[in-house]
Amino acid sequence: MKRLLPGLCLLLLCACAPQLPDPAALTFVTAIPTPDRSSPAALCRLAEDQSGRDWLPVIEALEALRALETLCDDGATIESRLYVAYLGYGTALEQAGNLSAALTAYQQALQVNPLGTEAASRLERLQVATPAPPPGCEPAVVTAALQALPAYRPTAGSFVRLQESSFVLNNARYPVYGVNYYPREYPFGLFLTRTPLPVIEAEFDIIQRSGINTLRIFLRYQDLFICPGNGAVPIAAHFQRLDGILQAAAARGLRVIVVLHHDPDLTLYPLYRQPDHIAEQTRFIVARYRQEPAVLAWDVRDRGDVDYREGAFTPVEVLTWLAQTVRLIRATDPNHPITAGWWQNAEVTAPLVDFVSFQHYGEYEPLRQYIAILRDTVPNKPILLTSIGYSTHLLDEIAQRNLLFQSFEEVSSNRLAGWLIYMAFDYPRTVTCIPPDCPGEERDINRYGIWNTSYFPKLAVDAVQRITGAGNP
Repeated sequence: MKRLLPGLCLLLLCACAPQLPDPAALTFVTAIPTPDRSSPAALCRLAEDQSGRDWLPVIEALEALRALETLCDDGATIESRLYVAYLGYGTALEQAGNLSAALTAYQQALQVNPLGTEAASRLERLQVATPAPPPGCEPAVVTAALQALPAYRPTAGSFVRLQESSFVLNNARYPVYGVNYYPREYPFGLFLTRTPLPVIEAEFDIIQRSGINTLRIFLRYQDLFICPGNGAVPIAAHFQRLDGILQAAAARGLRVIVVLHHDPDLTLYPLYRQPDHIAEQTRFIVARYRQEPAVLAWDVRDRGDVDYREGAFTPVEVLTWLAQTVRLIRATDPNHPITAGWWQNAEVTAPLVDFVSFQHYGEYEPLRQYIAILRDTVPNKPILLTSIGYSTHLLDEIAQRNLLFQSFEEVSSNRLAGWLIYMAFDYPRTVTCIPPDCPGEERDINRYGIWNTSYFPKLAVDAVQRITGAGNP
């Protein structure tokens, strides 16, 4: 079956960038004063007018827009435009012979977009074997960032525990009926940086009424922290949004599996080489929410097996990192179980995690066979189908419903810990398109939801309700 693997969806956001600069067309222009930093319109005009001519004021304007959390009229994310600006600035510096400054510019480009192949290849061309330390901030900036974030106040309630092959809540079995979640209008990099909390609350109400009891959300560290050279320096507004997400879930009786290390740097400061600032950021997140009962579990890495299947890292590197990260989390948080949402061969994680998670996006029969393998190789730990999905751009709603319902029954008959659908909502073409070709054509990624872009339930919601016992939507 043709399918788009959901773990690749985040690349669409990184790809939403203007045309990359032509190195031959770059020239230096005398810098101009930055306009009023409180005026998004003036900053957008400056970034547009100077793009391709003088990259320093473009970078200054875009950094100011990022601080204001404001988009320009073209719809491109500020991060994607910043990547292009740092790349262009580095190219100009390299042409001028200032290789050390060009190196810094390319590193800054990769801080904005760790998956930026152009910046990575230019670093490689400069034959930089060991990257410079990650960029830091002045002590006053670090102090101000830490002071701006109030302590988190956990909600009331009991923690979900593990017992034999199940989750347990208040001495009763807790079957996971879940969805992987991004807001309809704010997927991927927009989730923690832009989503209004009332939108999340309204969508949680829709989800909760279907009988779903669990969400799986994804944390991009570049959306939560600044100044990596200083370790864990939080962006207060984005952490407060995450606080509100967990509290909104708790208010509705929803539990949350939190995926760490999503969309990580695999190039400049590779995740699996264990950079110190990433470990400190992980410790910060886990310590902040260790007393929150709405958190069901920590998922250390989504589809980490893909990173060694594609040859960038070895299985030993990835699994060694996984073991060390699990130890770090356990030392910080005694309250929440830990997993790793592998796509295939999830049994290799069993000795390291508290419960085993796997994913499936294809036909039913391979799922049935793989569950039998897992049941045989992992007899003493809960097993969770952490992501299963079918796009109604590829299938009709009847096929989506039937495949999901068959999968739910297979999970139940094998007494797995539960399932989570990929995803909750369809996405409008305007939030997954690549500028300037927007709103874009319909894609597989737009139609994995079980509610459409009008929040109307697809037939798959009926399959969910037949399992959960909830009423009609």
